[in-house]
This record gives sequence, C-alpha cells and structure tokens, in this order.
Amino acid sequence: MLGILIGIVGLLAIGPGISYAQTVAQGYSTASTLQYGQIVQLVAKTSGKVEALTQSNSSKMFGVVINPNASVLSLSQTGSGQQVYVSTSGNYPVLVDNENGAIYSGDYVSVSTVAGIGDNAGSNNITVLGKATSNFLGSNDSLGQVNVKEANGRTATLQIGTVTVSINITSNPLHQSNILPIISRFGQNVTNKSVSTIKSYLSLLILLASFIIAGVILYAGIRSSITAVGRNPLSKRSVMRSLAQVIITSFTVVIVGVFAVYLLLRY
Repeated sequence: MLGILIGIVGLLAIGPGISYAQTVAQGYSTASTLQYGQIVQLVAKTSGKVEALTQSNSSKMFGVVINPNASVLSLSQTGSGQQVYVSTSGNYPVLVDNENGAIYSGDYVSVSTVAGIGDNAGSNNITVLGKATSNFLGSNDSLGQVNVKEANGRTATLQIGTVTVSINITSNPLHQSNILPIISRFGQNVTNKSVSTIKSYLSLLILLASFIIAGVILYAGIRSSITAVGRNPLSKRSVMRSLAQVIITSFTVVIVGVFAVYLLLRY
C-alpha cells in the first residue's frame, strides 16, 4: 500500500504556483514514510512524533501532512530521523478513497479503514477532519488503487485520489449514539424491514418512560414498606405481601413498555 501511495505523491505534489495554505506548518519526526495529504495522529506519549491515523484512533486525529512550500511559514524540528510538516488548519489537499462513496464539496471528511486516508464521513465516524471544498468521484479523477479486506472476508478495491479540505478537526455533527442503531436493528429483526428514525426515537422514549415509572413505583413501595415495618413489626407479613404486589406492578409496567415498542416497530 505504501508503494502505491509513494507513486501517488508524484501526481499529488502541487507546483509552487498553486497555493493552498494560509497557516503555519510544524515539523514532526516520524518512524515511517508519510506522504503529502495523509492524516496523522501524535504517537502515544510523545509530542514531537506523528504516524498515520487509524480508524480505531479517529478521536486522536491531529492534522495533515503537507508540502512545506505550501505554507506561509514552516517550523522545523531539531533531531534525528525523518521529518514531515503537519498543519492542523487551513485549506490543503488530502488523500481520500471512495470507501463511503464519492466526496462532494461541502461533505465532511473523516478517516477510512486505510490508515492515513480520508473518506466521506458517515454517522459512525466520531471525528471529522473538516469539509471538502472540491470533489472526488472515484472514476476519472482516481490517482491509484488499494485493496482492503472487508468484514465478510472479501477483498474490495478502493480508488484513491485527493480533495481539498478546509481543515477544522471537530466532533462529527452526523454522528449518532449507539442506542439508535441497536433499536433500529431490533426493529428490523422484528419487522424484516427498515425502521424510521422517528420510530427509533419514539421507541427509545417509551422504553425510558416505562423504566422511570417502574423505578419510581418500586422505590416508593420499598420505602413505604420499610417505614411500615419500622412502625409496626407485627405487620411484616402484610407489608411483604404489599411489597410483592409493588414489584409485580413494576415489572408489568416494563413489560407493557416493551410490548408497546414492539407494536410501534411492527406496525
């Protein structure tokens, strides 16, 4: 894969007549070969070394490797080893693939399963690099290819190219919490069809309401039972009977809530 990226660099290197940057680039050391346009993270427990960002560490997104000639000011770092220049803001070309489809101007860019390579951000991505200001369709504008293994064991061929990104590393506004996909998958298993977002939210609200009501009933029943036994120890048997009824009522509320969710998703 690195061989492919090295080949891409020759096509990616922008001539000095084209300017992308309005920011300062900082020099960092690296133990591996990084290309212009790769997304990087700081190496753990260091402040002066970077490496290609992996999807599992997307929350550690730091910046993009750039051509120092594209920056108004480049601050080098003293020390041994390879050195790259990284920018954390500004408009720069970024290596991307079409793993999540084509990228259009205005789309959010995150990191793909290929380390250091961006893609069209989806709802599962936690962090985004910024917004694309150019397009990558993955056809005539492809600069190369890379093969990756999918979760099902099959091999997929991804097209690699570049888009200019207005870098602004932040939380993904498209990101969804994990609870809604779980409810949606449950609904799909029950109904054998996709479940709308509105139904997912309503299902979540019904579940929360049923658990809260059941909890309040259970808490009030236990508290009153303890108080009654304290005042009159001889009433313990009748109090325990009442407490059992409270527990049954609480479970009934939860069951009714779950059944209501089932009906909502089913019809």
